[in-house]
Amino acid sequence: MSTRKALLSRIMETAARRLRCDKGTLYLFDEKARQLWTVVLQNDAIGEIRIEPPQGLAGYSFWHKEVVNVEDAYASPYFSDKTDKQTGYRTRAVLCMPVLDKTGHAIGVAQMINKLDGTPFDAADIEAMSGVVRDIGKLLDNSDTLPALAPGLALACIVALLGSGAHLILPKALQAAVSPVLFIILLGVGVANFLILPLRYLPGIRFAMRQLLRFAIVLLGARIAIADVANVGSQSLLVILALMLLAGTVALSIGKLLRISPKLSLMIAVGTAVCGGTAIAAIAPVIKARDEEFSFAVSVNMVMGMLAVLCFPLIGHALGWDDRFFGMWAGTAVNDTAQVLATGYAYSLAAGQTATIIKLVRNSLMVFVVVGAGFYYRGLEADAGPGAKKTSFMGHVKQSVPGFVLGFLFLATLNSLGFLSWLAAATRLDVPAALALVTNDVVLVAMAGIGLGTSLAHVRDVGLRPFLVSLSTFVAIAVASALLIRLIT
Repeated sequence: MSTRKALLSRIMETAARRLRCDKGTLYLFDEKARQLWTVVLQNDAIGEIRIEPPQGLAGYSFWHKEVVNVEDAYASPYFSDKTDKQTGYRTRAVLCMPVLDKTGHAIGVAQMINKLDGTPFDAADIEAMSGVVRDIGKLLDNSDTLPALAPGLALACIVALLGSGAHLILPKALQAAVSPVLFIILLGVGVANFLILPLRYLPGIRFAMRQLLRFAIVLLGARIAIADVANVGSQSLLVILALMLLAGTVALSIGKLLRISPKLSLMIAVGTAVCGGTAIAAIAPVIKARDEEFSFAVSVNMVMGMLAVLCFPLIGHALGWDDRFFGMWAGTAVNDTAQVLATGYAYSLAAGQTATIIKLVRNSLMVFVVVGAGFYYRGLEADAGPGAKKTSFMGHVKQSVPGFVLGFLFLATLNSLGFLSWLAAATRLDVPAALALVTNDVVLVAMAGIGLGTSLAHVRDVGLRPFLVSLSTFVAIAVASALLIRLIT
């Protein structure tokens, strides 16, 4: 998943809140294709749409390097109502402004739609938009550099420290029952959704919730032996396979009943059963899903993951489940990797480790799901036209095997072979203890990044019928997972 695309999406979400408008879209110019492209979803798994300049108001603004301020979009000869017809959305006021790099070259165009108060965009909005566009240009030039990442990473560290501190002031009984991770995530969500963060914080937040989280998962391998992976994985494998079958059955059945597309139902099923947005992003091009289907599938899976992070630890404590049972439940019933770790570690350290192992087993099975879907829908590639991009068998395999899974297994293998113990003896440094300390700190900062990167606005954007399909599948998986785990333990 492209971190750059996800960053662009979050930038425009924040910019739209700053300008108090309904939607914000950032189009970038693809020099090679001579097209403007933009993301279609504000989350870890996102697609893109493309337009030919100077089509549309955004295309006109980019091509002529002019600010476009339209009170009634439908009165403009440059406006295209294609998207409105597809979604039922009504575009009214539109403000477009070219994005320039440090040399003054146009690299894209920012577009704001429909002020929340229903009034046209005015001079104050144009001035605010100019500041947003300048910030965007700076971010795009340096989004991967350490100075660009530093503000967001520093904020994630502060949230992690404050959340951990809030946990420490609890009575001892509550400290034992509630993990500091829950405090950290809730604090991050509050900061991100009730304050309008400056754009300069976004690259570091994205880095914390994506790259830093993957790094934490790799480091966790140093605390795990391959025998542990094999033991927990073999116990849960049949449960995972049964839940995959159940997810497909429930999602496709309820989807058919509610008359949503089979492709959307399938993506919801795969996202719930395998790996959240990552699995949906991998399978969407394979089954030729439309942008709207893709967006809905990712959105509802994200909402279900948020519910799991908040509700699962409370349910586990209420029912008195031990760490191993809860870890297996979180690992098999929660969809996205980040949300699995957040849910598991919100319960306890041991539950988080168990959940991580099981989730990685689920991730490793994604290759079979995606490749299988690719063969099932291979006939659609022939119908997509001569210009359609086709994906080979090995392409399906490569896009379905996350690198952090391989890194986790590599460190787990070194630990199993005794390499880390040998290194500790050779250097007279307690390497396992040092790695454990670093891992704990990295996990907490990554959890803060997850909180800071969570948008509550997604909840309102989810359609009712896809939400019901996803909720039904999620509940069925959660209940069935608990029952199956009880049978095998």
